[in-house]
Amino acid sequence: MNDFDQKGAVTTVRIDYSGGNTEHTLFLASDLHVDATTCNRAVMLSDLQDAVSKNAMIFLFGDIFDAMQGRFDPRRSLDELRPEYRRNDYYDFVVKDVAKILSPFAKNIVLISDGNHETATLKNANISLTDRLIWMLNTQYGGNIQHGGYGGWIRFMFEGASGGRTSIKMKYHHGFGGDAPVTRGVIQTNRQAVYLDGADIVVNGHNHSSYWVPIVKETLTNSGNVIFSTQHHIRIPGYKNEYNDGTRGWAVERGMPPKPLGGTFVTFDVRHAGRGKSVTCQIGVQPVVHEPAVMELF
Repeated sequence: MNDFDQKGAVTTVRIDYSGGNTEHTLFLASDLHVDATTCNRAVMLSDLQDAVSKNAMIFLFGDIFDAMQGRFDPRRSLDELRPEYRRNDYYDFVVKDVAKILSPFAKNIVLISDGNHETATLKNANISLTDRLIWMLNTQYGGNIQHGGYGGWIRFMFEGASGGRTSIKMKYHHGFGGDAPVTRGVIQTNRQAVYLDGADIVVNGHNHSSYWVPIVKETLTNSGNVIFSTQHHIRIPGYKNEYNDGTRGWAVERGMPPKPLGGTFVTFDVRHAGRGKSVTCQIGVQPVVHEPAVMELF
């Protein structure tokens, strides 16, 4: 069992690698849009179950909800409202339903953060869907989930009985900007690499694209040695298939292309670095990408 705590923007995960416990797996996901008519729940649930089978720590970086069908939401459309959600207690019922859907994975989820769909609901209806979801997963389904911001940091602190320590720092931000049909948002990796000093991993979602871009940096140590480090930039596509068959809808009217579905597995491998107590952590990244399929909508 790993220990979690949170202070301000920083969530800390403490991992004891003693006794050969040197390999650890994360599953990163965002843009689930669980309540949307175009959410491919079958693919989403399959990926989450795969994460649980690997005993992965799960991180959900915003837009867990679609939540655009409230009475005062200017984006609402009856065509995009699932039949079971056509109720006066719309928001309450959606939270309960999404919590039930995610309940089999509650004990593996470490953090759920806000996306623009959650912040829009907070603005339009004064409701924090993320707060309600986390409360329900923790109190009714045995979770110990932290609430992350729209952006924030996660520190993975590795400690062993021998005293050797190392850490990995992950910066997450749900994402910003438009569709970026040419670059798919990859240009942001260079911009973020400039100001996110010290981040080993940078995670974004939001535009439903998928990439992994490792950026290698060179520096000079105080002892005069040239060394290199890698900053891993990850974009997570999510599970909403807005394009569907390309005949109608917001994405089609805007000329947006079909998008992949999926998340990303990240592995940590703690290794002893020569003599003494010095240890390092090798990072592995494996995007999980699914082709979208035409869905029968309600």
